Amino acid sequence: MYVCNKFQLMIKTILLLNPVYVTLFWAILLNISGRNASPARTFLGKFMIFAGIVYFSHFIFYYPLKEIYPYIDPLYQFSSLIVYPMYYVYLRLLTVDEKFSWSIHWKFLIIPAILVLLYTAGILTGEFADFKTWIFDKNITPASPALKFVKYILFSMRFLFIVQVLFLMIESSRLLKQYASKAEQFYSDIEDGRNRNVKILNISMILTGIFSVIIASLGRDFFKNELTLTGFASVIFSGLLFIVGYMGYKQKSVYQLTPVLPEEPDSSAHEEQAQLEISGNILINKIIHLFEEQKIYLNESLTIVDLANITGTNRTYISHLINQHYQQNFCTFVNNFRVEEVKRIILKDPSATNQILAEKCGFSSADSLKRVIKNMTGMSVTELKNFLLKK
Repeated sequence: MYVCNKFQLMIKTILLLNPVYVTLFWAILLNISGRNASPARTFLGKFMIFAGIVYFSHFIFYYPLKEIYPYIDPLYQFSSLIVYPMYYVYLRLLTVDEKFSWSIHWKFLIIPAILVLLYTAGILTGEFADFKTWIFDKNITPASPALKFVKYILFSMRFLFIVQVLFLMIESSRLLKQYASKAEQFYSDIEDGRNRNVKILNISMILTGIFSVIIASLGRDFFKNELTLTGFASVIFSGLLFIVGYMGYKQKSVYQLTPVLPEEPDSSAHEEQAQLEISGNILINKIIHLFEEQKIYLNESLTIVDLANITGTNRTYISHLINQHYQQNFCTFVNNFRVEEVKRIILKDPSATNQILAEKCGFSSADSLKRVIKNMTGMSVTELKNFLLKK
C-alpha cells in the first residue's frame, strides 16, 4: 500500500510539473533569442514566465506541501489574470504594433493588477489563519468582513478571466486578418506556412483558454483525488503550450516580414526630387517591362523591396502606385503574371505536373500554386487545364 501511494505521488508530481517544464523551456529559449529577436518573440517569453508561475502554483496546491500555497496565492491570481492580456499584447506585437509601449499597452494589463492589489489588501487586513482555511475549502462562509471582500474580489477575477478568453477569441481573428493583409502588401508569395503557423499558434492558445475556463468552473477541489483527470488536464495544457511556444518561436512579426529599405523620409529633398523625376506612368512602364520582358515574377521569393531596389525608388511609393493603377496589392499583382505563365506552360506542355508548374512559374510549392490558382480563377489546376485544352 505504501509503495502504491508513493508511486501515485510520483506520477502525480510528474504530471503536475509537465506544464512547468514546457513553459520554463520556452521562457528561456524565447528570452535568450538575441538582440535581433522581435519584440513579439521576447514578449511571448515573458508570457511563458507567468504561465509557468500559474502551473507551478497548481503543483504547490495539489502537492503534500500545500501549506505553502496561501502565501503565493496572490501571485497565482495575478499570473492567471495577466497571461491572456499578455498573449493579446503579444498578438498585437506580431500583427499591428512595432514594439511594446506602456503608453499603448498598459490598458490591457492594468485591470488585473488593480483587482489583485485589492485581493491582497483584503487578505492582509483580515485574519490570515481564516484565509488559509478558506482557500482550501470555498464552501466555508467567510466570517470576517475582510474575507468576504476577498471572496467578492475572487468572484470578480474569475468573471474577468472568462471575459478575457472571450475577448481573445473575437479579437484575435481581426488581428490575424490584418497580419495577412500587411504581408500581402510586401510579399509576392504568402507562403501557406507563414499564415498557417500563426493560425495554429492562436488556435492552440484559444483552446488553452477554453480548457482553462472549464477547469476554473469545475474548481480545483474537483481534481484533488482524481489522478486520471489531473493527468489528462496536464497533458492537454503541456501539449497546447508547447505548440504555442514552438509556433511563436518560428513566427515572424509583420515588421520582420517587411525588411526595411531606406525610404529616407527625413532626406526628403533628395527623395522628393527623385520622385518628381520618375513620374507614375514612367515607373509603371518600367515595372511592366520588368514583369513582361524580364519575368522577375519567376523569382519565388520576390518582394516589394526587391522591386524597389531594381527601380531605384521605395517600397511605399511602389505599393501606392500598384494599388492606385491596378486596385491590387503587390501579392495579387505578381500572382496575376504567374497565373498567366501557368496557362502558357499548360498549353505548351499539358502533361506538366503541379510541381513542375510551380517551379517554372515562380511559386514556392505545389500547394501555393493550387491555392493561388483556386483563389484567382475559381478553378482547381486540373479544371484549369481542362478548360484551356478544350478551347
